[in-house]
Parts: sequence; C-alpha cells; structure tokens
Amino acid sequence: MDIAVIGTGNVGRTLGKALAAAGHDVRYGSRTPEKSVHEALDGAEVVIVAIPGEVVADFARDHAGQLDGKVVIDTANKFGDGPGHSAADFAALAPGARYARAFNALGWENFAEPVFDGVVADLFYSADADDRETVEQVITAVGLNPVYLGPGQHDLLDQLMTLWFTLALGQGRGRHLAFKVL
Repeated sequence: MDIAVIGTGNVGRTLGKALAAAGHDVRYGSRTPEKSVHEALDGAEVVIVAIPGEVVADFARDHAGQLDGKVVIDTANKFGDGPGHSAADFAALAPGARYARAFNALGWENFAEPVFDGVVADLFYSADADDRETVEQVITAVGLNPVYLGPGQHDLLDQLMTLWFTLALGQGRGRHLAFKVL
C-alpha cells in the first residue's frame, strides 16, 4: 500500500518506520523543503496526518484536491476548547477525503513497542464501514490490534485520549501505557 505520512515528529516517524518495516511504500511530507507534502501525497492511497492539531485545518484546505478519494487517518489532537479531532475541518475543507480517526489515544512510544509482556495492545479507531479494512491493515502493520468503534465515533476516541493522558501523565504511570479489551 502507498502511504503518505504527513509530519516527521515522534508520531509520524514512528508510524512510518513501522509501516515501511511491514512492507508498505511510505513517503513523508513535512514543512521542510526536502520533504514536500505535495510529493508525498502524489499517488498515496492512505494519508496519515501526524501534525499539530492546530494546523490540520490549514493542511486540509491547502491539499483538498490531493486528498480527494484517499483514506485520511487523523492522528492529531487539538487541545483546548472544542473537539480534539478534525472531522469537521475535513468535511468542510476537504470533503472528498475519506476521514478516519486512529493513533490519537496512545503515546507514540506504544507504536514503537506495541507488545506488553507478550500481549499486543489494542488501538481503538473510527472510520466509515467502507474504509474499515484499509484502516485495520494500517493498524495491524504497526503491530497493534485494531478495535473498531464504528463510523463517526471521533468524540469517543477523544475521551480515550483524555483517559490515556490522565493515566500516563496525571497519575505518573509513564507514557508506555496502552489499553486491552478482555
């Protein structure tokens, strides 16, 4: 699968590395000139948005044409008032993008090391039913167990993100902390 990873911070680099190791064709796009977002999006089937939440709307607006028909996995979290996800931004600014929400409710460390004492961590996600198989392939390639919440469950994922931050940072348990449905 051809995957564009937009963002080269901890989340983007970690996901891209895992996906490339699983055999996917990964291209990065970032603000640096040598990593053109336009070039990364060209020919991609899936786009992973791993940039600061505050600039996701600008990304959707600026690249709407290239996102048309592509599965766009939003990993970014907006902090502050309003939702943590960017579903409304994509619907308004890049309506041809096929929006999915995943990789937002765990720290990047868990994408690098998704197994805990021999148990694979779960990753909750939301996507339209037509995109479920594609998103699950991406999640599985990273080494996590996909748990489908259904379409439009972005606010629920934001609540999981809040829970993860509370447990990992607020409770002092550390960032290598994940969820498992038993």
